[in-house]
Amino acid sequence: MHHRLPGLALASLLASLPGLASAHQLWLEREGSTARAYFGEPVEDLRERSGGLLDRIATPRIFVGEGGQPLALRRTENAIEATLPAGAGDVRLVEEGLAPFGRSGAEKTKAVLLAREGRNETRAAMELELVPLTPGGKQFTLFLRGQPLPRAEVTVVAPPRWERRLRTDGEGRVTFDTPWAGRYVAEVAHVENTPGGEGDGTYARRRLVSTLSFTVEEGIPWAGH
Repeated sequence: MHHRLPGLALASLLASLPGLASAHQLWLEREGSTARAYFGEPVEDLRERSGGLLDRIATPRIFVGEGGQPLALRRTENAIEATLPAGAGDVRLVEEGLAPFGRSGAEKTKAVLLAREGRNETRAAMELELVPLTPGGKQFTLFLRGQPLPRAEVTVVAPPRWERRLRTDGEGRVTFDTPWAGRYVAEVAHVENTPGGEGDGTYARRRLVSTLSFTVEEGIPWAGH
């Protein structure tokens, strides 16, 4: 049985997209030399399709390494894919092309979606990012533009489609229990009153939403693994 917690980080954004459930997330998975970006609900194993809601993710940039050079992308039935170079480390994605949502004035919000796959690199390369203290570790620091972000909510989806809400401590740190084998997806969000844009793209604040996904090879088995 799923243990659902309502009101996940994209709720405000997705309220402006008709017919879209509030728990949708953008996350990365990796299989060999292929990275895939999915848009949907990891707790339900739901992945939106091309020709449908996946097309809302129109300008993603997937990259590896220090320089952030974007990789060539291709769209499949339910994912956005990139082929990774040999020896690539953790993979990251930035989507900044979504139009502002919400009512005009102080409620107009620009969403920036960020995603990372892997927990080997102990550095941040995006505005908002969960970073492991040690390669492959279970303790993470949430960084906002290079500075730890304390008291922030973190929602973790575990392999058996189980959700749990945690919170970073005063030093921006949080620990995940990873008893099951399979993929974990964590989501964090941060809203800041930073206006910008022009014309119809004008906004009063920005909402950064970042996911981290990684796999655990050994652990408690479950039926879907």
